[in-house]
Amino acid sequence: MTTSRQNVRVAMIGAGSMANRVHYPSLASFDDVDIVAICDIDVERLNATADKYGVERRYTDYRKMVEEVTPDAVYAIGPPHIMFDIWVWCLEQGLNLYIEKPMGITIYQARSLAYLAEKHGCITQVSFQRRSCPMVVKLREECLKRGPITHAVCRFYKCAIDPYLAARDHMMDDGVHAIDTLRWMCGGEVEEIHSVSRRVLVPDINFFAALLEFDNGATGLMVNSWTSGRRIFDVEMHAPGICVEAEHEGKGYLYADGDTEGVEYDTREVAGSDEFYVYGGFRAKNREFIDCLKAGRQPSSHFGDALKTMEVAEKILAQAILRGV
Repeated sequence: MTTSRQNVRVAMIGAGSMANRVHYPSLASFDDVDIVAICDIDVERLNATADKYGVERRYTDYRKMVEEVTPDAVYAIGPPHIMFDIWVWCLEQGLNLYIEKPMGITIYQARSLAYLAEKHGCITQVSFQRRSCPMVVKLREECLKRGPITHAVCRFYKCAIDPYLAARDHMMDDGVHAIDTLRWMCGGEVEEIHSVSRRVLVPDINFFAALLEFDNGATGLMVNSWTSGRRIFDVEMHAPGICVEAEHEGKGYLYADGDTEGVEYDTREVAGSDEFYVYGGFRAKNREFIDCLKAGRQPSSHFGDALKTMEVAEKILAQAILRGV
């Protein structure tokens, strides 16, 4: 379903912390977007968000909201084990849909969502915003001026040793971010996977290291650990005679032709904002979705593409099971 209106009319399902931190402010910053209604079962949270963004139409029943408002697109932001049935319903109505990662908690759910989106012709987006961090996008473009990315690295560490008391496992929840970032940096599709996985002090697998071989000749390395001393999300990109080291929410460094000092980039300066939703890439990811709605085309992280990320994650988990981890 496409829209030809000048302003895109968006209905929001979910008024939780993530939605309020990044998606509401992103959409509110666009002159060509109208948030026409909000739905949440927590009335206090619903009213607080609607008051903040001046939204009059408020619902606790998302079906009623969609029926009465007839939006151009729906944002359904919340944990996948809570939102999956809502996502399915939206797709079955032919609604354009934006969701947070991960795209379900199982590969079956991810495949079901991609199937329904294609069947009903829905424009969709999964919020893999690390593809759209302004600083990292700029640094990747600098590398590509010299030639293709030959290899890339993504490290995602957290200090979370206790058992992961949630419906989502480490790989499908957080690990997919590293996989998707590598897919974007390397610019190809994964052909071969060589991985090592561990359970460190807990029942869940909470350490992954994987070498990904891409069909374009690039190589990606991901290392994900939830037993580290602090949170880290950073990347490397290497092309002929040039390389990048960057932490999305901090600094980036560009090295070329044997230089060891490098050129420093600051993520806030490149984005032109101190707001996390801007320099973190969320605003750009939302902008992509809105532009695609207007143009009637799929954005880069549509459900069909996001499914490829989930399938890589599933294969890494399968290798761990085969090795008896």
